[in-house]
Amino acid sequence: MKLPSARDISRTDFTPHGINKGKGSLKRPANKAELRKKRIKQTGVTVLVLAIIAGVAGGAYMLTRPSAEFEISGAFNKEPKIAFPEVEPYTKSRTEQLIKGGGAELKSGDTAYVNFETYQWTGAKKFEEKSSSYAETGPTALPVDSQGGSGFKALDEAIKGSTVGSRYLVTMPVKDLGQTAEQTGLKPSDNVVFVVDVVTKQYPVTGDMAEQDDDKLPEVTAPAKEGEAPGIKLPDGDAPKELTAKTLIEGTGPVVEKGQKLAAHYKGVIWDGGKEFDSSYATGEPASFEIGTGAVIPGWDKALVGVKAGSRVMVVIPPADGYGEKGNEGAGIKGDDTLVFVVDVLTSY
Repeated sequence: MKLPSARDISRTDFTPHGINKGKGSLKRPANKAELRKKRIKQTGVTVLVLAIIAGVAGGAYMLTRPSAEFEISGAFNKEPKIAFPEVEPYTKSRTEQLIKGGGAELKSGDTAYVNFETYQWTGAKKFEEKSSSYAETGPTALPVDSQGGSGFKALDEAIKGSTVGSRYLVTMPVKDLGQTAEQTGLKPSDNVVFVVDVVTKQYPVTGDMAEQDDDKLPEVTAPAKEGEAPGIKLPDGDAPKELTAKTLIEGTGPVVEKGQKLAAHYKGVIWDGGKEFDSSYATGEPASFEIGTGAVIPGWDKALVGVKAGSRVMVVIPPADGYGEKGNEGAGIKGDDTLVFVVDVLTSY
C-alpha cells in the first residue's frame, strides 16, 4: 500500500485568510502563538493518520504472509488432511500434540497400536506422501521405548508417556535420524514428517489363573517363562458336544466388540491325540484378525466377542463351530475333530 504525503491529507479545521465561512464576517487575524498551536495540532493529526494507515498495511501483511506452521484436519483415527507450511523444512525435530486422548497411559515396555502417515518434506510447499497405514495395513504395533521402538527418537519420545486417543505431528530433519539417515536416501536438509494416532495399546496377560476343577475339560498350565505358550493337558473321555469357553485370567482392558480387529497370541491342539496344529507363540508375533464377522472360524467369533483385553481364554470347539465336515487338510484337522485353543487377548481396535 502506498502511503500518502502529509500535504495530501485534508486540513478541515483551517480557515484560510481568517474568514469565517459560517457568517461571512471578518475574523481577527491569529497571532503567532495561536498559529504555532494550530500547526502542532495539525501535525499531530497527520502523524496519527499516518500511524493508522501504516497499522492497516501491517495488518494486511500479517494476514497474507506465508504460513510457517502445519495445518492438520480430520477426525481421530481417520486419514488426516495436511497442509504444509510455505517455508523451508525445519532445522530441528519438533513434536506437537494435536489431540490429547483420554485413554490409558503408555509407559516404557508397553506396545502401542498406531495409525500413521509419513511424508518427505523437501522445501516450501514441496512434499511427497510416502506411506499411510490408514489405507494400507491398519494400526501398526509400536514398542514404547525411547531407546528403540520405531528407530525414530522424536517419534518414540512422543509416544512414550502419551495416552490412547492422542494425535501427534512429528517433524524430523534427516540429519537427526542417526544411522537411519543413510538408509533413507534423502538430503540432510529434508524432513521426515509423521502424523500419528495412538489407537490403543496391548494389555499384558498377567496374574494367577482361575481354578480349573472340571475334570471333563482340558487343564491349562502356565508357561515356563514369559513369551512361551501355556501348556494344555487333555482329559480322558470324549470331547464336549457344545462350544465351551472359560476365562482363566480376566484382563483389565476394554471389551472386545463385534467388527473390531483383535490382536492375540494363541495355541491350538486337536482333542484326539493332543497334536498341536498352530501357535502364534512359535513365531513370536501376535495374530490380527477381524472378530465377530465370519473372518475366523465360528467358535472364535462366538467365544471372544465380549472378552476384555488382557484375558486368557480356553475354548473347546466342536466341528460345527470349527472347520466343519471338510476339516482343514493342511493343518491335519479332520471333519470330526474337536479343537482346543488357549487364546491370550492382547487388544482390540
